[in-house]
This record gives sequence, structure tokens and C-alpha cells, in this order.
Amino acid sequence: MRITWADGLAARICHKLRPETCRSEMFPSWVADDQLTLATLLTRIAADDIGCSSPQTIGDRLRSTGLVLPGLPGSVVTHDLVMPVLRTVRSGGVPWERWWDVGGLHALLIELWAGRRLSTHSLEEVRYELTAVWCLEDDRLVDTVLDNAEDPFAFLPSDLLHESATGTAKACAQFLVTRGLMKITLPDAFLSTRPGLADRPDLTEVVKRWHHRVDLEETVHRVRDLSPELLRGLRRDLDAWDVQMGQLTSHLTAHELKLILPMTEDERYGEECLRAGWGRHRAELVPDEALLWRPDSDALNSSMPDWMAEEVITCGTRFFHSQAGPHPVWLATVEAETHMAAVRRLMEPPTRYGFEVEDYGDGLRLWFQFPTLPADPDPPFRAPYTYSLSWAEHAWELLHLATVGYARLSIVRLVGDGELSAVGSVWLGLPEEVCALAKEAAIAALRRLVGDETQTINQRIALEGHDQAAEVAFRTSETAKGEDIHDELSLESDAAEYESFITAARHLAWVRARHAAGLLDEKSPSVGDTELKAAAEGRQRTLEILRAATGRGNGKARWSDHSDKPSVGEQTAFVHLINRYGTLQLAVCRSRAGQSHFDLVTCEEFPLRSLAGAVDEWARQAPDHPRRVWHDYLEQLVAECVGPAQAIIEAAAPHEVRRLVLSPTAPLELLPLHAAPLDSARTSTLIDAFDQVVYAPTARLVSAIERSQRQAAVVEVLVVAHGGGHLPGLEPIGGPLCEAHVIAGLHHNVKVVTQEEATPARALFMMPMARIVHVAAHGLTHPNRWAAGLALHGGSLGEAVLTSSGILADGVFSSVDLVILNACRTGKHEGTGRTVQTLRSIESAFLARGAKAVISTLWDITDLQGVVFSAVLHAHLGVGADSRSAYANTIRYLREHRWRVPFEAGPVCAAESAIDAMLPDWRHHLDQQAQENRLFWAAFKITGVV
Repeated sequence: MRITWADGLAARICHKLRPETCRSEMFPSWVADDQLTLATLLTRIAADDIGCSSPQTIGDRLRSTGLVLPGLPGSVVTHDLVMPVLRTVRSGGVPWERWWDVGGLHALLIELWAGRRLSTHSLEEVRYELTAVWCLEDDRLVDTVLDNAEDPFAFLPSDLLHESATGTAKACAQFLVTRGLMKITLPDAFLSTRPGLADRPDLTEVVKRWHHRVDLEETVHRVRDLSPELLRGLRRDLDAWDVQMGQLTSHLTAHELKLILPMTEDERYGEECLRAGWGRHRAELVPDEALLWRPDSDALNSSMPDWMAEEVITCGTRFFHSQAGPHPVWLATVEAETHMAAVRRLMEPPTRYGFEVEDYGDGLRLWFQFPTLPADPDPPFRAPYTYSLSWAEHAWELLHLATVGYARLSIVRLVGDGELSAVGSVWLGLPEEVCALAKEAAIAALRRLVGDETQTINQRIALEGHDQAAEVAFRTSETAKGEDIHDELSLESDAAEYESFITAARHLAWVRARHAAGLLDEKSPSVGDTELKAAAEGRQRTLEILRAATGRGNGKARWSDHSDKPSVGEQTAFVHLINRYGTLQLAVCRSRAGQSHFDLVTCEEFPLRSLAGAVDEWARQAPDHPRRVWHDYLEQLVAECVGPAQAIIEAAAPHEVRRLVLSPTAPLELLPLHAAPLDSARTSTLIDAFDQVVYAPTARLVSAIERSQRQAAVVEVLVVAHGGGHLPGLEPIGGPLCEAHVIAGLHHNVKVVTQEEATPARALFMMPMARIVHVAAHGLTHPNRWAAGLALHGGSLGEAVLTSSGILADGVFSSVDLVILNACRTGKHEGTGRTVQTLRSIESAFLARGAKAVISTLWDITDLQGVVFSAVLHAHLGVGADSRSAYANTIRYLREHRWRVPFEAGPVCAAESAIDAMLPDWRHHLDQQAQENRLFWAAFKITGVV
């Protein structure tokens, strides 16, 4: 009966795990001709995956041990055998009742294989095969495996009701049964605590005989006045029976012994929940490259799985838990050199790490502590993995983690300008006490959430959280887009750690500014790189300590004292555009009666992946490319945005939304979404549907700006203008000086700084005094975004450019309500970094240092367009219009070509008169430019709070 069971198990494993691509010619005959050996090999592949060995390493090990023919190419073994097995296991687990227990199944098959092998081979031969072929390294484990037998039931002692060594035990048992003092049948509760015996009648018989033996001894102890001779005979029978039973149990597998032992109610319930959750997997975790391998693998490269990039970029993940079939998967993102040093120590055997368990609200948080670095005064690097016990999915994942007792930790690194690179994976064994606490919490949560209807777990998980999906999507977007310099404005704390963070952030900006100047002057960056890495490390460590001190993961938001929800005003909709696995989603937040409401809209038909390639190709084209390629391409790209624009309208229109705040995602942040058409004729655009359309990275940043303490301005308007021409690469342009002259005539309280006086240092000194700052100059983008900026006056390019890093280092704009960056591409970025998905250009630096709003440009503008836009804008501002209406009126003027009919009165008349005085035929030239690019007006966007 047992042999039949073992053969059936082996056949099922071979049927489920053996790939169709796997031919018998791949194996030596002793493997190919024996199902038990082949099944053990297949589970060996799955077990090696637990330790994060790469498919190539697993395949090489199979060849070196002779389990597959050593002459086969490694790529064939990997492609035709290893990866298909891993793919099957990750999607459905291993094919037995404990689908999650990969290591347990492999250990069982090794024991069954050894027992069968011993029936035809010598003990020494099998010992050698266990170490050389199956790679068992522990001598005690080898000895235990060698105790197994193919037929352990040859040692099964007789039932004491029917036979005993001296006959005494048999007589006593039969006497007690006839008197009703001892039962033949097993108690109902006896088998219910051993559910695994349902398919093993052979083991049930063992348990039955064991029960009769124990029941006999206990019953005899309750009977008085038994003769010493009878007791001695009974003892001899029991001892002889125990010796036989000991021989039997020593030849059983560890799994069979566990089946015989009773389970607690919690253990039974936990396994029932895990079985009910069979088949749960995330599709994105199943593909071949979905999980990282050990970093010493030859197959490791800088690429990383798409789902990890999605979690880090789209969701702002730093530490994340999931489940890939039988494997609990943890994701950790390292950001600093000390983090990386801790990771290196973690991956050097023997590894030493720690775990802590923390209760929080309605969940459990497992803190993984990386190895401590010698002579590091800062706290050790810790990674939190939070399981909310109010969600069945999290409770089930925690139960799964605690049951298997390990996590597969995948580590990625943030490098450069927010780029991601793979580091590798490592196996983490959880301490027994951590597993016990986690399992207890998970089971208690599942009893509360699911009860006895465990078969409904998958359905419950599929349905739960739908009412919270929109809020979760919005909050993850806030986290993802709230990184980097925006933390400096939107975090606050009374703790000393906050001051340390701000000091370190300013120091990093100062070092970045020096480094940027060196890049612009094409100096060797070697020395500066070392200083820059140290400064970035310092800021990151102080931010990490601040997060830990505030206990909120991302610090304490400035608006958190007022509300636990994003601060979105009435009649306002804040829309995060999310790139989720190539599909565009809109996470919308609006307020009504002081309560935040969220909606999640999926734009299934919007081709986000193909659009990304098209936008990238367009961005590489020059605006003056012949045959209007650039302009036509732009119109096509904007026309593609009709779907998202309609979705935004449908989400906002029923709620009387008048103000729209957009937070775009790649590649949409490079396009003028405010110009997205609402109809095929393109007569109506998104900007027409609302009183106001502005951009912002996060609602948290908007709230921080709104609640920031504003300072009184000394000057109404500061104009900083430079026409270039004094340095190679900076062609002279007349627009900036013309703008300065026009603006000066439209305000009463204006300070103008031009040409030689307009140095970056003087500009930064003057800007804090003004309410409105207008900069007209050459705009420079740069692959290093900290070197992007505005070209002013200086002896070299590094001295002349007002860089975003320089603004962060020395800028203080708490008096500035509006910054106008009237230069080319001041709202566009060149860098490839994807961690912060919006506002990676110079405008973000002004916002981060306190400016309320920034007007910038998405592409190159002509001198004339800059002059006309500035004149009309400042004409409205000069008569007291606020930023919103001045911008809206200026865009309407440009879009509707109102210059064709001269104004006779009002602020626009003053603007046109000022332009006429300097450029008499400007209307004709603007007509020509409008014909070349019908969307020229859409280059101007406004960001922040207006």
C-alpha cells in the first residue's frame, strides 16, 4: 500500500512538473527509467530555486552531479528543463497536498528514494550518492535519510488485541474490551486531529495499533489488585512491542511521522486556509525573469523585472511583500552607499541579520535588520514589511510566510538620477519565535475575517478592497511622486532629526551646484564625484533617521495636523495619471463637505507603451526640422490624448469641479495635457472645461505651499534678463531685453537686472525681495538635471548658468507668489531617471524653495512668442489680476489669435502698444508662427498654487 502511494506521488509529480520540452535523452538511464528518481530531480530544481540560485547555476549543478547528461549544453538544460519547472512551480506550487512546501516535498522524495535504493544497493553506495548526487552536506542528515526503508511496515508490531510476545497483553486487552473498559475503535477526535491520514490507511493502521497499546497500559493502571506476575508479563509484552514500533518509525519519512502526530486546532485551520488559497499568484511574478537570482550568478546583469520597476516607480515602494507561488517575496530598495555596504555583508557567508516584530494598529510589521557595519555610528539599515490584518490577503500572506519560514529578499538599487539597477536575491530564514508570533496573528485575523468558510478565501481576496482601490492608488502616487527634493518642503517635524535633514539637504544641493558647474565647464568630475556621493549619502541617512523618528514612513506631512486626508479644496479635482503595466489609470481626489472622495478610472484603450516610444522620438526631433515633422508629430501626440481627457471630464464633471490639478506620469509629463482635445474637430480642449488647469507633483506639496508662511515682498516685480552671446554656444537673442523693457512699462514697482548685472548670484540675492519673479534668458537642459537651468552672465558656462542645484542651495522664495521662466524648455527634462515621475526640471527647484507657482515652457519658444506672452501676462498682472486669471487670459489671447484685431482699451491694449513700439510688424510674424505650430500657445504651462 505504501509503495503504491509513493509510486502514485512520483507519477503525479512527473506528470505535472516534467516539461514537454524535456526529452528522456537528457537523462542517464537510471534517472529516465525510474519515476521516483525523476520526480526527485524535478523537485530538486524547485528546491534550489528557494535558495535563489539562477537557472543556469541549477542546470550546471544537475550536469555536474550526473542527474542530466554532462555533455548537454547548459543553455539546453536551462531552457528545456529548469525554467519550465520553475515557471510551473511559481504559478501553482508543487503537486501535492502541501503545495507551498517545496523543501518538504523534496526531502520526502529523497527519503523515499533512499529507502528504495537501499533495497538494491549497498549502504555505502547510497551514502555516496546522497552526498555526491543529491548534495546532502550534513552527515547527521545523511544518517537520518539512510534509516529509511522501502517497506517499513515489515517492522509493524501486531495489534495487541490479537497477538503479543507472551500472550499477557493480548489476554488483558481482550478481557478489558469484553468488560467495556477499553474500546476497539478510535475516538472521533483522534483522527480529526490528524487530517493527513485520510489518504493513508496504512498509517491509520499504525495509529490504531499505537492507540490500543497506550489505551491498554492506561486502563491497566486504573485496575487494582493485579498480580505482580501479570504486570511483569504485561511489561515484557509492551517493551517488545515498543522496540518493534521504534524500528518502524525510524524507517518512516519525516513527513509520515508528522502525519501521525496530532495537530492543534490552529495548525489544522492554518493548513486548511493555505490549501484553500492554492492557485493564488500574481501573473507578473510568473515570467522567467520575474525574480532576481543570487548576485554571484553569471546570469545577473543590470536589468530588473518590470514588476519591480512598477512598484518602485509607480507606487513609490521602498519595501514590499508579495508571493510568487510557494515563495514569499520581499522587495528592498537601497538608496545609499551604507545601504549597499550592508547588503554586501548580508550576501557574504556566514550572514548575520536580525528580525523584530512590531504590533501596529490593525496589523503586524516585521522589521528586517541588515548586518551592522563596523564603526558606523548611525542606526543599522532596517526594512519594514507591513501586513495589515484587516485584509484577508495580507493575513493569508503572513500565514504563508510564517508556515514556510523564509522570505526571498530581492534587492534593487536607486542610482544616478533615479535609475534602478538589480542587485540580487538572498534567502532569509525567519527565527522560530518570529514565525510563531506571525502565525498566531495571521490565524486570529483569518478566523475573524473568513471564519470556517475557508474555501471562500480566494473569492474574498479577489473582492476585498475594491472600495479602497482608488484611495490606495492615489496615496501610492503621492508617495512615488513625493520623493527627492519635494520631501524638503512637504515634510516637517519638531524633532532634532528634522533640522539635521534640512542641513544635509542644503549641503547636498551646494555640492551638486559645484559639481554642476564643473560639468558645464567640462571639468574632470573625479574629485567632485567623491564629495557628491558623500553628501548624497549624508542626506539619505538623515532622511532615513527622520522617517524612523516620525514613525510615518515618509515623515510627517505639513497638513497632517489638520487632516489625515489630502488637502484638496472644494470644487477641485486632483488627478494623478498613473502608468500601471502599460495601462493608464487616473486616480482622482476631490473634497465635499470636508471629506475626501476618490475615484479610479482605467483607460484600457489608451496605448501608453506605444505612446512612450512616440514621445521619445518626438523629443529627439528639432523644432526647426524641415517639412514640419516636429509640429505635425506634436499635433498627433496631443490628439492621442483625447481618451484621457474625456476620462478626466467624465470623472470630474458630475461633481461641479471648476479647478483641475494634473500630476502626469511618463511619458505624459512632456506633453501639454491642458491642450488635449475633447472632440475630433479639436475646437474644445481640456483647458476649456475648467476655470483653471494647473500642474503639481502631489497634493501633499500643494498643501505644503498653501500652508507655508508667506513673507512680505519689497518689490512687486523683479525682471532678470540676459540675451546671451557672451559665451560659446549661447547665441545672442533679443527677446529677453525686449521683454524687460516691455514689463518695466506695465508695472509701477519693478526692479530690472540685465546683461552683466544678471549673474546667478545677484539673481538669487534679489529674488527673495519680489512678489513676482520673471526670468528671460536662454534655457538649458542637461542629462544631469542638477546642471539644467537658465543661462545668465558669467565668465564661463558653469559660472553663468543658474542651475536647479544652485536654486536649491541658496534659494529662499517665501515671498514669491509667481515665477515666470520665459525661456526654452524650462518645464522639460532630459534625464532618464524615473523615480520622480513629474517636475524633474528647474521649476521644481523654485517650488521646493517656497515659490507658490511657476510658469514654464515645454519646448523651444521663439523670441516673439516669449515677448507677446510676457507682455499680455504682465499687462493683466499690472492691473491687479491674480496669477490664475492673468495666465488664463493670456493663453486665451494667444490661442484665439486676438492680436489680429487690435484692442482699443484695457490691459491688452497697453501690452500691444508696448510691443508695437519695439516690433512694429510683430502681428504678421506671429501669424506665420501660429500657422507653423497651431499649438504654440500650449508650450506655456503653470505649476503650483495659483
